[in-house]
Amino acid sequence: MNKLHYKGWEIIPTALPTSDHKWSASCDIERQGADGMEVFEGATMQFIRDTEDEALAAACREAHIQIDNIIANPSVRLA
Repeated sequence: MNKLHYKGWEIIPTALPTSDHKWSASCDIERQGADGMEVFEGATMQFIRDTEDEALAAACREAHIQIDNIIANPSVRLA
């Protein structure tokens, strides 16, 4: 899946099949700052769902929440 744009950020989703015929998805997020690219790897947890689309949707929803939290409180960074 390509990068998704959200409020000045890029969401980079990744989905992989699991050994039990489900899908695992997560997202990294990044933005261009004054000091270069700021990347938050593993911004979301792994979401396991029956289909690739369901897994990606869950991970991207979580990425939106993470970005909204950073915008609301820029002094807080992801662990």
